Amino acid sequence: MYDVIIIGAGIAGATFASKISKYAKTLLIETQDYHKEIPIKTNIFPEHNRPFIKDEIDWNNKKIFPSLHIKSNYMSDEFNGVIDSKEFGIPLGNICYTENIIEVLINQLEEQGGEFKANEKISKINRHTDHLEIINDKGELYTTKVLALATGSRGFDLQRSLGFEIPDHYIGTFLHLFGDEDKINENLEYDYTFHINPKISRDGPFFFNKGVERISTGYLGQKGETKESILSKLERILNNYKPIQPVLNGLKYDLSTAVVGDISKHPIKSFTKDRVLVLGEAAGLVTAFFYEGLLSGVACADIATKTLIPLLEKDSNFTNSELHKYDEEVRRVLLTYYKNGNALEYLIYNEGSHVKTLWRLYTELLKENKLARQYIYEAYINHDLSTHNTSNDRYVGEKWFGKLPTLSKITLSPKFFRALLL
Repeated sequence: MYDVIIIGAGIAGATFASKISKYAKTLLIETQDYHKEIPIKTNIFPEHNRPFIKDEIDWNNKKIFPSLHIKSNYMSDEFNGVIDSKEFGIPLGNICYTENIIEVLINQLEEQGGEFKANEKISKINRHTDHLEIINDKGELYTTKVLALATGSRGFDLQRSLGFEIPDHYIGTFLHLFGDEDKINENLEYDYTFHINPKISRDGPFFFNKGVERISTGYLGQKGETKESILSKLERILNNYKPIQPVLNGLKYDLSTAVVGDISKHPIKSFTKDRVLVLGEAAGLVTAFFYEGLLSGVACADIATKTLIPLLEKDSNFTNSELHKYDEEVRRVLLTYYKNGNALEYLIYNEGSHVKTLWRLYTELLKENKLARQYIYEAYINHDLSTHNTSNDRYVGEKWFGKLPTLSKITLSPKFFRALLL
């Protein structure tokens, strides 16, 4: 009998396993064969992530954080809206090699007496009054007092079987480009580039995350796209989309290595039931506009650990009412910060003909308005996102609306007013 079993060894599951294994007999299970390879992924890791994982990570480990995140670029067809941390203070955060942070967290789990099983698919979960049975596709059975689902967008069948909703999900793709460090720095000034073009997608961004000797690039596709269509479009973008050609110059990539999969967002109504918690992306806890998932992963892991420690100490029954503190804390810590992303999503991700103009004006605003840049910078570095100042977002929204031509103000004022209420 385990105290805690976690299904899914992405950032949420691996962080939770590392944290909770200090207090409980823990098993972490992953479908992919991590013993063979943890798939590489280059992410930005904003400073606001740090409080949730500060005790688990060596912040000077260059394998995990190869470089600082100094500059973000919100890019339109005409303007670069650059948030440069040197204008305001400390770096925005770090660039993260996510495969290495996951490897460190799994090693810590095992050093603390926890177990890790890779290349193992869970096919069924049975509920009992005082425990759960976890059955893999070989018919092997594990029992646990508490189960955490950290399956991202890859465990919807299990999630449904336990009575949970599933979040909205979209297909996305990313690919790594490789080159020597000098060439990458010559090609790309910004550590993170976020670009909107409705001809690429009406549901999400095209992006670059710059590492050392590698860049991650990709885009979020539209609902209903097939794997074949999203890869075909990615190839056309890389070959023909003029705004990004300077970044690609002299770099190598292999389209067959592109990763395609679902990406979820929009929180489900409840993250807990008797003896079960849902963490991170599986719960739809991804920022609605920016698709920032590492934050919710490490935050949910930290909150779940703090919720379970006192319950483990008193040999709780882990009822939904006892676990509900996890729901409450997730909403308190994250959902105020998410409001800005919800408003931006409502304004930008749609089929209206005004999308391109709105994004161009937004990037122009960031280029021209120092206070708008400062407010975005402050969101990057805020160590307590429950105190996120939504009036800062309102200021940026009002200045953005003010840049619209008169006729567009008349047309779009209801949308801006609605966005303020989200």
